[in-house]
Amino acid sequence: MNGKVHVMRKLLENITSRKREYGLALLEISLSILLSLTITAGIMIIMGYPSELSLAAYTVIFTKGFDNASYLFSRASPLILTALAFLYPALTGMFNIGGEGQLYVGAIASLVTALYTGSSLLALIAGGLAGAALGMVLALLRVYRNVNEVVAAIMINWALFNISMFVIATYLTDPSIPHLTKQVPDSAKLPVVDLGIIRLNTSFLVALASAIGGAYLFYRTKLGFAMRVSGLNPIASLIAGFENKKLMLTSFALGGGMAGLGGSILVLGIVHRLDTMMMSLYGYGFLGIGASLLGRNNPVGVVVSSIFLSGLLIGGQWIETRLGLPHQVADLIIGIIVISLAIPFAYHYMKTFFRVRRK
Repeated sequence: MNGKVHVMRKLLENITSRKREYGLALLEISLSILLSLTITAGIMIIMGYPSELSLAAYTVIFTKGFDNASYLFSRASPLILTALAFLYPALTGMFNIGGEGQLYVGAIASLVTALYTGSSLLALIAGGLAGAALGMVLALLRVYRNVNEVVAAIMINWALFNISMFVIATYLTDPSIPHLTKQVPDSAKLPVVDLGIIRLNTSFLVALASAIGGAYLFYRTKLGFAMRVSGLNPIASLIAGFENKKLMLTSFALGGGMAGLGGSILVLGIVHRLDTMMMSLYGYGFLGIGASLLGRNNPVGVVVSSIFLSGLLIGGQWIETRLGLPHQVADLIIGIIVISLAIPFAYHYMKTFFRVRRK
């Protein structure tokens, strides 16, 4: 009891001491949302849509996108993990654009393991390890061969997209449904927990635990501190005795593992089988970058931003069916909202990054 009181007191002290900072952040977010809605309304009017249609589109997005909490949290689960895949290397000063490919290998490794063992635990481990191994490849190229990790990741992503399609279509399809793979056995499916007010997919709990674990690692342990110092100022990190190369390898393996785990929970907890065109997998890795920036590169913020972004995506599908708007308009609205919210943080992050590096 005394421990809980102490924690609450420390939390309140922290909020009080940083209330100006939190207030400015809240104001910044509010203005960004208002600006993005104004811009999209203006673009829709220029495109020839009546002005009241933009208001109707916003109403549908923000009501239908967030009215089913169970589906919303389930949809956000893989996005949380691909956002963490970008976030953890970013805290060490590296950019993991390879979350998309790491998600593919994680999903396929989990599906194969589930089909052969029927174990969800082994399938999760296999997916995480596959993603981590691919993340290590990028890190090794960067650390020991000085290959730019962004360029390498872009090329590997496209190669893996086509290789994954080949593997799925050639070795994993269900003979009775040729455009789909065999289904994950019931014993390996992640269960849905009934909490009374909400039915929660276990996938979300896995993603939430990964974010909390990452927050503890980076902000409560010596290893996490060393990785953040290495990311902000590599020279100061070396002077302090930290081994930058090992820290970079660790962060990339961790990031890759998160993306691989994202592919695992997508297969084991949500779709239960893959399609030969990869439609159920494509895009989560790229969206994760936006979710990470939207969450201000903070593990807890990433959870909130991923849920918010998933709500926008669900709402975007509704304006297609409810208002008859083309999906390009939905993508436009969502894209401008995300960019407007991410730009202020990206500006502050890069300003701090270069200021510290110059010292």
